[in-house]
Amino acid sequence: MTRAGLYAGWILVDVRLFAFLALLCTGITILLLGLLVRRRAWHEYVTLFVSVASILFGVGFLLLQTVFDYPILVERDFFLLK
Repeated sequence: MTRAGLYAGWILVDVRLFAFLALLCTGITILLLGLLVRRRAWHEYVTLFVSVASILFGVGFLLLQTVFDYPILVERDFFLLK
């Protein structure tokens, strides 16, 4: 029975696109909370902000990676280590 081996690789991150997506999601979330949410406790605002921003970031990430073919994460090379 053979061992699968130990692999390593180079993964590149497009930092400009990552920062743009994060700022875009933050801005859209702040606008949505400002328009749609009224008279809540501060911890509810924080919870709503984190959840809406996370959902928007996840959807944006998936769209950029798959549909628009402008990836944030790119695996350049995988190779076998000894």
